[in-house]
Amino acid sequence: KDSPVRSRDATLYLLRCVFLMGVRKPPAKFFVAYVLWSFALNFCSTFYQPIGFLTGYISHLSEFSPGEFLTSLQVAFNAWSCSTKVLIVWALVKRFDEANNILDEMDRRITDPGERLQVHRAVSLSNRIFFFFMAVYMVYATNTFLSAIFIGRPPYQNYYPFLDWRSSTLHLALQAGLEYFAMAGACFQDVCVDCYPVNFILVLRAHMSIFAERLRRLGTYPSESQEQRYERLVECIQDHKVILRFVDCLRPVISGTIFVQFLVVGLVLGFTLINIVLFANLGSAIAALSFMAAVLLETTPFCILCNYLTEDCYKLADALFQSNWIDEEKRYQKTLMYFLQKLQQPITFMAMNVFPISVGTNISVTKFSFSVFTLVKQMNISEKL
Repeated sequence: KDSPVRSRDATLYLLRCVFLMGVRKPPAKFFVAYVLWSFALNFCSTFYQPIGFLTGYISHLSEFSPGEFLTSLQVAFNAWSCSTKVLIVWALVKRFDEANNILDEMDRRITDPGERLQVHRAVSLSNRIFFFFMAVYMVYATNTFLSAIFIGRPPYQNYYPFLDWRSSTLHLALQAGLEYFAMAGACFQDVCVDCYPVNFILVLRAHMSIFAERLRRLGTYPSESQEQRYERLVECIQDHKVILRFVDCLRPVISGTIFVQFLVVGLVLGFTLINIVLFANLGSAIAALSFMAAVLLETTPFCILCNYLTEDCYKLADALFQSNWIDEEKRYQKTLMYFLQKLQQPITFMAMNVFPISVGTNISVTKFSFSVFTLVKQMNISEKL
């Protein structure tokens, strides 16, 4: 008989990829190989790539066509934000393990096969979403690489010492290969730092749905004594504390990474829109559209989940109120009223205590991209370029 799926399996592939990002403690058996891989990937993707973009602009700005410049610029802003997010996750990566340990605590309260099925569905959806993110990001990196090779130029024209891609085909191939490795590595990292909130919160929502049913059933078992009913209520209060501990564990990581993304998403989408409408040929337009999809994926799914999470909290309060408490003793009723007040405080995430993470905020920062596009149109910057 197969063992029941665990909630931590929702982050199974995510945490394997986080390990491959090179931000974990090196395993004793492959210590040297892991350290070398971590150095190669993070040197190319996390540290050098943002510098390479900037140096490339300073060195060869006059040689960029407008479309190439905007393709490079839109990715440069995203690369700088990705590097910052990777460093935040690197500093707080142990919180993922702590969150999974708390999920194990929640799993111990699940006994019913129907409840296990809910968790199983959330775990399955979570892993499918992770692979969807990976596909979208990698399609962008490969698409940009192939369309650049087709026209005989490196994708982003980063600066690499001792390499001048104009001098020979070998130098062009080396530069394009290095840029593709760095961008594929950055996309791989970006999947991890953008998808983890979705993976964790999806399975949390499954547990909150199960918890709502548990609250609704309070006081409905005729065979229970008053003391047993009170103990069951206290157990539910403990369950709620576990949920809040899970959220508090992830809050610092989510707050930092989403804040960084909110800062750049409008600007990046603005440059991409300008590129598609004014300068892009078919190949680079397809690459830019896949890039837009990847950028929108960085915040939109999690912002939608945050709105759902607020609704879930109100459903918990409704479920407790609908339980059988009217005829209970005074002690039970007083405890329930106190608990009801706690449940009416929704779980919210803030981006560095500046923006609430919600669909409304996401729409506001995305609308900024149209402001950037309108500004460029009105100032005739496209003609000057």
